Amino acid sequence: MDECPRCGWPESEIYQVLSRHLTSEGVVAYTRCACGEVQVRVQPYAVGRVVAASCGSSRDDSAPPGS
Repeated sequence: MDECPRCGWPESEIYQVLSRHLTSEGVVAYTRCACGEVQVRVQPYAVGRVVAASCGSSRDDSAPPGS
């Protein structure tokens, strides 16, 4: 579903977030469309990409990972 079945509002443009909850499956969000229709969205957990990392190392570089 790429748009609201009631009015055609684009799904990518969330009009109002009513609540968000963490679950074992991911994040569940209850949203309201511009027409007033309440929608339930689930965003599953997934491995994210690294967006920042430190340059230095606080451990001995010769030590095996996990030491």
